[in-house]
Amino acid sequence: MIRPVSILLLALLLSACGGEGSTETDAAKNGRTVLISTQAAETRNLPIWLETVGQVHSLSTPTLAAEVEGRITIVTADTGDMIEIGQLLAETDTSTLLLQQQAAKASLERLEVHIANGKRRVERLEKLSSKNLSSQTQLDDATEQLQAYQADFKAAQAQLAMVEDSLTKSRIIAPVSGIVQRRFITAGDFVRRGQALFEITRPDKLQAWLPYPETEALRVRIGQPVKIYSPLTPGTVIRGEITELQPTVGNGSRAVMAIVDLENHGDLRPGATLSGKVLVENRVQAVMVPNISVVRRPAGHLVYVINDEKATARLVETGHSEGGFIEIVDGLNGGETIATDGAAFLTDGALVKVAERVN
Repeated sequence: MIRPVSILLLALLLSACGGEGSTETDAAKNGRTVLISTQAAETRNLPIWLETVGQVHSLSTPTLAAEVEGRITIVTADTGDMIEIGQLLAETDTSTLLLQQQAAKASLERLEVHIANGKRRVERLEKLSSKNLSSQTQLDDATEQLQAYQADFKAAQAQLAMVEDSLTKSRIIAPVSGIVQRRFITAGDFVRRGQALFEITRPDKLQAWLPYPETEALRVRIGQPVKIYSPLTPGTVIRGEITELQPTVGNGSRAVMAIVDLENHGDLRPGATLSGKVLVENRVQAVMVPNISVVRRPAGHLVYVINDEKATARLVETGHSEGGFIEIVDGLNGGETIATDGAAFLTDGALVKVAERVN
């Protein structure tokens, strides 16, 4: 047995469902007038830009390493400093090298004396040997001794040259003009040969690295125009083009890194974050309507075309959005008068009153 209360609840539910499903037909039948604004669907060339957030990199980033080991006694440059080619950046302790230099010079002086004496002895024995007053063996021994001194002299010269080269390399000199990106040492540190000391960047040779995901990678190509924006240069647009494409790190990844050489880069610095967008397409005579004019219904996206104060629903396919407008790929030809404000309250065949028309 069905209770009266249950019958009443069922009737209410059926009534509610029926009212929701017939909203559009009722709006057309009851003769209500909806207040709207209208605008013409416009056609214009539509540049398609792909935006991303990237970073500034230096095209040249030399790292200075220690060429001799020793304790750092002087550091004259710090992170962020502008440096010039040939500028002293740091210096290692040279006390041991100076002692080695003195020893090498003393060895040369000693060998010079031995060589001079050896030459005189050889000359004397040559004269005596010519008069049969000396044996050939004595002359040969003297000649060999002189040659040994001369060989030792060359070795001592090379030793002195190496010591003086180490003295020169104990002074860390800037090989290029630029900015100290990183400093790895401080006064008092003991460094070994090959240890990194400074990282230098070239502010005159910068690149923008713009990452793009796999879904957009095939649209990005070398030579495409690029616009660069940076908080370091507010209000300034840096223009360039993609000069190189590199795959990003990852097995099987098809994402790419678009690289742009920055010639007129203003106040950009390596490591800075920037925004960039690449022109991947320029669509001719694209139909554009305000975002507010496109209404989503169960059937899809609709635009209401207004003729003689009556709304006609038009199913459309949307495309690229930009600046508060959206592209209509299919469903409009351009020039149609469409509803903007109030479009969400319209139904097919609804009567309308235009409050404002935007040309």
